Amino acid sequence: MKSVGFIGTGNITSALVEGLCSTGDQPKSILVSPRNAAKAAKLAAGFSQVRVAEDNQAVIDGSAIVFLALLPEIAPDVLPQLHFRKDQKIVSLIAVTPIDLIKTLIGDLDHVVRAVPLPTVAQHEGPVILYPDDPEIGDIFKSIGTLVVVSSEKEVGVLASVTALISPFFALMGAISDWAATGGIEECVARRFTASMFRALAAQAMAMDKSDFSEFAVEAATPGGLNEQASAIINVKGGFSAFLDALNAVAARSSD
Repeated sequence: MKSVGFIGTGNITSALVEGLCSTGDQPKSILVSPRNAAKAAKLAAGFSQVRVAEDNQAVIDGSAIVFLALLPEIAPDVLPQLHFRKDQKIVSLIAVTPIDLIKTLIGDLDHVVRAVPLPTVAQHEGPVILYPDDPEIGDIFKSIGTLVVVSSEKEVGVLASVTALISPFFALMGAISDWAATGGIEECVARRFTASMFRALAAQAMAMDKSDFSEFAVEAATPGGLNEQASAIINVKGGFSAFLDALNAVAARSSD
């Protein structure tokens, strides 16, 4: 794999670096920007391929593929100060920022794509959204996750909105495991059971050929059973509609 660099050294950069450094085809070198000194130093100490660059321009100068991992409010100040090469491939991880806007900040380069990876790429798990398709970049993401190539930036926005449910998902698992602990289950057992159950259900959904998730829900809700009772209560309380309301709000923000 070619040399890669990261402008911005936050949680997603850390996850990507960890994932890339544990694949069979690892990058020849990885340069990370020095702004987040603690994270950059930790990555350099943990992986022999990683070096902390002197500055952002040094990342660009030493990389064939450059990942832009900046917050959207910071990007307009940082990127116009940098000089990219026409032969470089640029992978923007910047949220809610279309490719056309990225090109106004870095120059109208030929090879600019958007990607939305999850932190789970550190464990080679989870989807990675890519637009437009690029075989070389796609192969990188295939090595650390499940590649999902979409055909428009609107689709990027829709699927990226779904990632806003990561925090609510962990909060839900926390509430469930805490509830089990109040019933006398050891906290570590409650956490492991809850995480294992949801992981197994997700794996079942991935493995089985179902046209609609509602089929799983119907099959699991035996008439008069516990799942039917729980679903009915959650529906009455508006539990599922609250998630859809959240997605609509996030999607509207992303399209502003």
